[in-house]
Formats: sequence, structure tokens, C-alpha cells
Amino acid sequence: MSEKMRALVVTRPGGPEVLEVRDVTRPGLRDEHDVIVKVKAAGINPADWQNRKNGAVYDVEGDQSASPTILGIDGVGIIVEAGAAVTSVRAGDEVWYVDGGYAGNPGSYAEYKVVRADYVTFKPAGMGFAEAAALPVVGLTAWEAVFDKGQVSSGDHVLVHGGAGGLGHIAIQYLTSIGAKIATTVSSKAKAELVRKLGAELIINYRTQNIEEVLETWRGEPGADVVFDFVGHDNFARSFAHTSAYGRLVNTVVSEWPAGGNAAAEWKNLDISFVNIGLPQISRNHGHRLRQTAILKEIAELADRGRLKPHIDRVVSFDGVAEAQRALEAGETLGRPVLVL
Repeated sequence: MSEKMRALVVTRPGGPEVLEVRDVTRPGLRDEHDVIVKVKAAGINPADWQNRKNGAVYDVEGDQSASPTILGIDGVGIIVEAGAAVTSVRAGDEVWYVDGGYAGNPGSYAEYKVVRADYVTFKPAGMGFAEAAALPVVGLTAWEAVFDKGQVSSGDHVLVHGGAGGLGHIAIQYLTSIGAKIATTVSSKAKAELVRKLGAELIINYRTQNIEEVLETWRGEPGADVVFDFVGHDNFARSFAHTSAYGRLVNTVVSEWPAGGNAAAEWKNLDISFVNIGLPQISRNHGHRLRQTAILKEIAELADRGRLKPHIDRVVSFDGVAEAQRALEAGETLGRPVLVL
């Protein structure tokens, strides 16, 4: 087998123009616990363009001499080689994972990826590679937000900011399965149509409607029991007003704390929490990573039972990743963009 492979790399921080296709060294097994995956498809995620743009080195214990950086924090493919100690999977298995994409740990914008076998599990059997690649990161993030942090119960009034995005449209499907009453914000008719099909009861165009007023009319009192802020930035501070007294606000995007401090949150007794699924990898927490792998297994089972289906915004090759990242950063995507190799 060739010692080289094609990969989409970044050599410096910048805009989409810094993405470059190169021949790089094909990874090998690092030890007997690893597998080599022939990557068939990878998700195009916000973390990918953020790492490209910021050039931040998060994986501080990784081998940062292995330049350039290969982005892509999740992937789907076929195992072509397994270490001697690996018993959970074998060559020929179709798997998915969340791993890499940081300086020091190459990601899945490449033909091959080395992963510890503990962190891969079988992809949904009923999905093709491209469709499956739309799920790992958003499925895992939305799971932690809805089930772990949001603790949503049947009948709860829930607001999802960015319901037609990658995270939002998966979270709505989880919430529908629980029996929550779902409101969501959108910015276009196309996005409204998608969330309506997924089960949203109240659809708010945040550009033309007052979110607080519409929520109060819908619920009969101010705010939602649980608010999921999948937009972040200025929207995080605004979400304090969208959350009911004693409500829960879950954020997934690095955001500035409100200029006035935490007075509004303290006054309403809000429970505010955050989701960062990259932490287990960055902190080398094996136990937390095993838990994430177990969640990916449950997500695959949901998908195979027909209870979870990603919406694909676009499928691109290496040449289309730059435009897909630009559209994702601009909030123009509907569902999930995917890279197919």
C-alpha cells in the first residue's frame, strides 16, 4: 500500500482560501490498540472552520511536529487494519467516530485515519456513508444538550435557537421523541418548512418577530422551560430573556457573558450549562471518551430504527469544502454539509 495519501490540509490560520489538497504521509498503527480507517465521508462541522480560522493548538499533548494540520473532527469509513489487541472490530467493518481534527491529531479530511479502537463503533447499518457522516458530532452534541444538560421531560415547553441547523434539526428529533412542546427560531421559509416537518409546534422568524412576545402568547407565561442556544455569541445574552423563571439554558457556542453580568440570570434563578464534546479528547479523558462512544452506538440504533435522520445540505469533494465551510460560518446551510472522499 502507498505510503502517501491525499488530504485537505491547513498550514496557517485564515479563511477558506488556506485549505489546500496535498499528498501527505499515510498514518500507521501507533500501537496494538489502534485501527486504520479508510475514510469514506466526513462531517463538515463548525469546529472545523473555527480551528482553521483561529489556528489554535488545542491538542497540546499531540505530535505537533506532524505538520500540516488535517481538519475533520468526525468520520465514517471502513477498517482496513487493526492492532493485535483489538477485539471489538475487525478489518472490513463499517464504523464511525469522533476523533482528531486538531493540530497534533490529524482529522478525517483525508483518505485514511488512525483511531484508537475504543473510540470507534459501528455506523448505522441502514445508512450510506454520506448520510451517516452527517450525524456523529451533531448527534453527540445534541444528545448531551437535550438529555444530559437540558433534562427535558414530556410536556416541557422548549425553545431551540437555530432549529434548522446541524445541531438544531437533530435536537428537535430527540425532543419530539420525548414528547416536548417545541418552539424554534429560523430565518427563512425553507428553514421553517424543515423544522415544521420535524415536529416544531411554534416557528419564530427572529428577523421579523419578537421572540419574547411570541413565546409568552404560546406558553401563557414568559419564556420557555428549557432553551437550547445553538447560535451563541450575542444570542447567548438574549437567551436569558427567553428562559422562564427557574428554567434551564444550554449553550454550545463560545459566547461573551452579558455586559451587565449575571443579574438577569440570578434574578430568574436560571440553571445555565454548557456542552463541549471536544473536551474528552483534548483532556485525554479515556472514561469520558468511552461514554461518548457508547452514545454514538445508541445514536446508530436510533437511526436504524428510523427515529433519527439527518438532513443533508450538500455533499462535496475536497474542492467544495472551502465553500461549504464559508456557508456554514455564514449560517446559510440547512442541516448538514458533508465531505465524501
